[in-house]
Amino acid sequence: MMNIGIIGLGLMGSSLALAINKYCQDIIIYGNDKNRGNLDYVLANNIITDVLNIDRLSRLDILFLAVPVRASIEVLEEIRPYLNAERTLITDLGSTKSYICREMKERFPDLKFIGGHPMTGRETSGPDTADADLFLNKSYLLINEPALKREGKILIEILEKIGARIIFIDSERHDDLVALTSHLPHLIAIALMNEVIKYEEEFPEISKLMGQGFRDFTRIAASSPVVWRDIFLTNREFIIDKIDRIINTLLFFKTSLLQEEEGELKGIMEAARKKRTLLQKELWEEANNVL
Repeated sequence: MMNIGIIGLGLMGSSLALAINKYCQDIIIYGNDKNRGNLDYVLANNIITDVLNIDRLSRLDILFLAVPVRASIEVLEEIRPYLNAERTLITDLGSTKSYICREMKERFPDLKFIGGHPMTGRETSGPDTADADLFLNKSYLLINEPALKREGKILIEILEKIGARIIFIDSERHDDLVALTSHLPHLIAIALMNEVIKYEEEFPEISKLMGQGFRDFTRIAASSPVVWRDIFLTNREFIIDKIDRIINTLLFFKTSLLQEEEGELKGIMEAARKKRTLLQKELWEEANNVL
């Protein structure tokens, strides 16, 4: 019988618990959350086996930290005296990896840690929105650390059982790539919604002029501000780089419009269309290969 702990029982932590319950056997799940309402909900709905208290920390085989990036370090500072460094493998679900991998090495060099990032989620929050299949066929990034080779087998087995597609990657490369594919889209969606707020003062009917494309793109702006504040701050260098890059692209587009360069405009749009069509085809093929 394996003992697993999950700290943070919002959407991600509760979905992880549901997934383990659904796809794995002989695992006891202990959980905790500073939000008493979240904890009461998962207990009442049998999402976890029992509360993760001080006495149970030392019995854990794996501890998942499903809290905002910087909060993971704060949590470990608090519970470190009660952990069994020899037995427990610690991993997180945060969207940036260089920060936490660096902090873990400096502050807790004796703990076994593997950085993790499931490329999945929703704009909703709370255990009542959890889904046992949230990780199914989704990329799950694991950081290439010494502990991965020594201790990672047990973690990899669980992630594969819940349907995740594991990708091994360096922490800095991870942060560079997701700054473009994940963090920048969130930032742009937030910026766009804030422009809407400004327009509403003069044009209160603007919400009636929002098409499906606008709604789809800005959906992610409804995500947790606390979670995304930590993501932006702990990956600010790569995000700033991507902001500069997208500004250059927009300026190129702007210049083409100002000069009425029809060929340039068509070329920009055609390149984007081809890439998006190819991406959609790749995603469809991946899904059907699994099914």
